[in-house]
Amino acid sequence: MVDRRVCVGTTNCVEAAPEAYDIGDDGVAEPLPGAPLDAIFAGARACPVGAITLHDLATGQLVTP
Repeated sequence: MVDRRVCVGTTNCVEAAPEAYDIGDDGVAEPLPGAPLDAIFAGARACPVGAITLHDLATGQLVTP
């Protein structure tokens, strides 16, 4: 999930994982459907403000950042 209130549009996620993220017209990161899991994690780890969070679907536990 990308928290639109936190994202500042650094594009770090896109640079780290262009197959998983893009920057929308509003300057905020957007996840791309069907992205490989390793790319999703790479983009999330690259976010300097922690705007991208990933949760385990089974437990709801925060996985990253």
